[in-house]
Amino acid sequence: MSNQESPGGVSRRALLKSTALGSLALAAGGLTLPFTLRRAAAAVQQATGDTTRIVWGACSVNCGSRCALRLHVRDDEVVYVETDNTGDDRYGDHQVRACLRGRSI
Repeated sequence: MSNQESPGGVSRRALLKSTALGSLALAAGGLTLPFTLRRAAAAVQQATGDTTRIVWGACSVNCGSRCALRLHVRDDEVVYVETDNTGDDRYGDHQVRACLRGRSI
């Protein structure tokens, strides 16, 4: 295969390079860092005024998803379990809600 340019002035190699670079930039733009979740969890924990602590856990039923669960703990006992409610409907900051089976633990 030769490295000749097409009549438009763009070689096949240059086209493949720019396509790969563009798709990499697009994929990297959709990634979120886990640090944002920790900040949101700390803000929620500070907002509660009573002695109930909010501890993040994971669902342990046999589905393999390991969905995030918020455990409300008082005196080293789980008072109740709820699902993630820290995000919103924006892309990249969505809520990861557990199924009913996971919430019933």
